Amino acid sequence: MQNTVVTATEIKTALTNIRQAAAELYRFTEKLTLLKMVHQVTVQIIKAVDLLQKEVNQSRHEADLLDALESSKSAAFLEEVVDADTMSELEDYILSFTKQLDDEDLTRFLSEIMDKVEMKYNVVLEKTHEFNALVKDELE
Repeated sequence: MQNTVVTATEIKTALTNIRQAAAELYRFTEKLTLLKMVHQVTVQIIKAVDLLQKEVNQSRHEADLLDALESSKSAAFLEEVVDADTMSELEDYILSFTKQLDDEDLTRFLSEIMDKVEMKYNVVLEKTHEFNALVKDELE
């Protein structure tokens, strides 16, 4: 049964929050080869949010909005993003790379970079999870 408690404005705000967090991560990971994996996921998130924002803006009524969200591949992608294990994959990659190094300072530096990336990525996931919860509550 559909609720009409969540407004289009709340959906737009949630999407804007994801976009802002993802844009920050995008800028942080841009042109950094070791962080390419996270950067690519961030690009996909931004594209999905942009498409969703367009779909939401085209919805004239609450029912149109709900239909758009329910059938949207972009909304489905955002649902999958929170379940993906991108950071673990990146950590495994960085760890395998640092094992080849014989420089404690460089290893510590890479660990510090990883921590920053993980913090920024977690903000994106948190905002995405909030959006997903709004949509799920609305569609149930």
